[in-house]
Amino acid sequence: MIEKSKLAFLNVFLFSLFWALQILLSKMGFMAGAKAVPFTLQSAIVALIFLSLSVLPKKIQKLRALPKKVLWTLLLANAVHFGLGGFFSNSGVALTSAVNAGFLVKFALVTTILLAWIFLREKMTLVKVGAVLIMVLGSYLISTKGQMLVPQLGDLLIVLACFSWSTGNILVKKALKNGNLDGDLISFLRPVAGIPVLLFFILLSPWYPPVIREVFMANYFDLSFYPYVLGSGIFTALLWIFLNRTLQVATASYMTMMSMMTSVFVAILAVLFLQENIASAQIWGGLLTIFAGIITHYSEHRPRTK
Repeated sequence: MIEKSKLAFLNVFLFSLFWALQILLSKMGFMAGAKAVPFTLQSAIVALIFLSLSVLPKKIQKLRALPKKVLWTLLLANAVHFGLGGFFSNSGVALTSAVNAGFLVKFALVTTILLAWIFLREKMTLVKVGAVLIMVLGSYLISTKGQMLVPQLGDLLIVLACFSWSTGNILVKKALKNGNLDGDLISFLRPVAGIPVLLFFILLSPWYPPVIREVFMANYFDLSFYPYVLGSGIFTALLWIFLNRTLQVATASYMTMMSMMTSVFVAILAVLFLQENIASAQIWGGLLTIFAGIITHYSEHRPRTK
């Protein structure tokens, strides 16, 4: 039996790695000409198919046994996380710079810790606050290469996306605390609940402001980028699985703080596969993020004195 601290680290490590691989495949798809919203929707459908084949046959009895109140809570959590979060994120990216978006999506670190402190009564220690500040600085250096951010309208929408992602994770963690739930089953419910919400926002796109409307008005049946869609969808399913497995054995704060290693993985993969150059500021950002991750892991799982 793997001890809880090692299991938590293994799950969050795999979550972060699969997230980085999903970002890499998405980036490659966008470079090839794919549009963000159709790509997101198609990837989610692939993830749903993958989870239906790999998870549902083994968990169908547990799904049927879920109390209706718990099931509706999980559906709400996943609709908020994937549906609302996806809408606000895509809309925000359309109204801000890539540099701003790359950094601001990491604001979910702050929103998750804040909401976990308020609603889950997770501890807010000086060590945790210090680690968060170091991680935010590291993420800033990795995402912006030290450039100054110029606030734009889309930034607010990305912050709302962060609150949506955090709210979804908090609801899931709350459900996990109140019952013996299966993390893989929760992962299956994410596209089940999120895809209809995303489709709803797509149907409303003719009434959006022109700059946002352009993001959503696209050919959703264009399968030209299917290799990237398949890869992104499978990695999306895997990152959901290990995200929820992490929440089963660790706090929401630990999960979101340790997942900041995704930024480091993305930077490494971009250099290896996209031939992107890495600046000295990004190296320092990566080192700060790793240092803060070590502090987070050992402060969260330090031996307790009697």
